[in-house]
Amino acid sequence: MSETLQVTQDATRDSAKLLHELHRELHPLLQRIITHRYVQALEDGRVPRDALNALAIHQHHIVSNGLKNIALLLARFGHQPSRKKLHEFLQAEFAVHDAVLSFADALGLSEADLQAAPLSLEAMMFSYYETYVCLYGSDADLITAFYFDAKVWIANALRVSRALKAHYGLSHDAARFFEMYANYQPKDEEVLPYIQSALERGAALGDCPGCKPDFTTLQQALDQGMTARQIRESTRLLLEGEWHFWEAMAQVAGV
Repeated sequence: MSETLQVTQDATRDSAKLLHELHRELHPLLQRIITHRYVQALEDGRVPRDALNALAIHQHHIVSNGLKNIALLLARFGHQPSRKKLHEFLQAEFAVHDAVLSFADALGLSEADLQAAPLSLEAMMFSYYETYVCLYGSDADLITAFYFDAKVWIANALRVSRALKAHYGLSHDAARFFEMYANYQPKDEEVLPYIQSALERGAALGDCPGCKPDFTTLQQALDQGMTARQIRESTRLLLEGEWHFWEAMAQVAGV
């Protein structure tokens, strides 16, 4: 076996190991999100109907910002294999943008209302950190963070959809925004190649467009834990932003 092939296989194992470790490290935070009291309160019908406005307002801004954020990251990394996955993320944001307007309309909110409403900083932490990642981070940071966030957002959103229809009289069309993300949940085998590609570039910020893998630099980066540490940090912080979103919604609802 050639030295280059051996190093590549070792790095691939490192990518899979990183994802496995993240599953273990993030489990407590993931559990805090999917057991959040706000979602349970919705299922019990204890959230005041007018408090749902905050849900529509902030999701509209998060999705609108997501369109700009992901487009920015795609522009930065369009020369990398990850452009396919980033393009999928972008198309998903376009699709759900129309659906969140339908949800808002069912609550009596126009798009102008959504744009004019004041925002909660805590509810927007997820979106603002996403902007930071897309501006200063790497494609692997966002892809890995979205992979884990999809697990909890989809689980919570499906529960929200059922609660909105059961207790708040919303139609399927009005609640479909919360069901659509289930179509976009990435699998392990879809995430690993992009983490691997970022590791092989040997630079966490992708500041060498078009460079071929430098296995010496790669091994140094892996030995120092720099690239893996950045992916870990980006994923954890985005998930903490997700938890704060639900926390902000609970405070608005008084639950």
